[in-house]
Amino acid sequence: MSAPVAVPPSNGKTVVVSGINGYIASVTGLEALRKGYTLVGTCRSRAKAEPLLKGAYAEFADAGRVRIVEVVDMTKEGAFDEAVKGAHAIIHTASPIDFTLKTPSQVISPAIAGTVGILHSALRHAGPQLSALAVTSSVAAIASPKPDGSSYTFTEEDWNNYAEKQVEEAGGVDIPPNILYGASKTAAERAIWAFREKEKASTLCRSVSPRALNPTVVYGPPIISHSDPASLNETIKPIYAIFSGTITDGELPAKIGTGAYVDVRDVAAAHVWAIENPAASDGQRYIVAAGLGPPQAIADLIREVYPERGPSIPLGNPGEGYVKGEYGWFPAEAGGIALSAKKLEEAMGIKWIKFDKCILDTVKCLEKYL
Repeated sequence: MSAPVAVPPSNGKTVVVSGINGYIASVTGLEALRKGYTLVGTCRSRAKAEPLLKGAYAEFADAGRVRIVEVVDMTKEGAFDEAVKGAHAIIHTASPIDFTLKTPSQVISPAIAGTVGILHSALRHAGPQLSALAVTSSVAAIASPKPDGSSYTFTEEDWNNYAEKQVEEAGGVDIPPNILYGASKTAAERAIWAFREKEKASTLCRSVSPRALNPTVVYGPPIISHSDPASLNETIKPIYAIFSGTITDGELPAKIGTGAYVDVRDVAAAHVWAIENPAASDGQRYIVAAGLGPPQAIADLIREVYPERGPSIPLGNPGEGYVKGEYGWFPAEAGGIALSAKKLEEAMGIKWIKFDKCILDTVKCLEKYL
């Protein structure tokens, strides 16, 4: 049995985290609690938050520092009105991430509606004490394929126009899930900046200008204990598939996007940094990425640390496509597409959680499913 968590003194401020039962949101909520915030978490039903209230958040909940507000449908007007009242900061992470969904109406429209909805709720109902509002976007709103195969390093100046164009050309049917997801994140983030421009004379957009965090593929230990690995976050499922050997075709999972990774604990820290430094982060977007962490690197690392699992893990081409680096396992070959997180590194002074720690801490949480 783990030792009780020492609940830090209150800092007198309340932070709202939407979609609190989600992977990134739950870890971000814990980071905020450890910083002394009172947490208001939203989710579709209180039952979905029970594993947190009885688990990672238990001591904080017992101390009266956690409140759950049900938002059954975040696309409805006013859905977040009650949740944001009295908030000093808001972190909006809730967005559909379901790669079985196939149409823009299922993915893009809800992502836009939920994002714009919480912005309007903040504007009208949060109150004058609100000082910061951060939205979880994605590098999927920034990076896109280069059809000519040319080298390119994406920065916060870039947008994923490719995904939106592909959705438009497809006429809303037969859209690959990764394209649909990229288009949804791009459209939702564009809506943030459109809202900021439209409402820039308001109290919210003068003093609480939105800021966006754009993480790459997120790994790292979840704090919600699932009874079934099928309930794991989509980005952790490939790690479990490699670790467990449950890969039907015997091949390693495909690289996602640029193949870059970031630890969920660093993503949480970046969100809390953004709301605690409103002047520095005002109106900014930040790529959140530690380095390259392709499936081949994951498989090689797990095979090294868990030699008894070796026969179950697809071999692939050991050592191919990466070299070990200080904070990530970076590309061995020149060329291709990459991400620059220099803007956040310099602003925040963050030292990324290293790849081996990120993956092995994740795998430790997955051992119980074997």
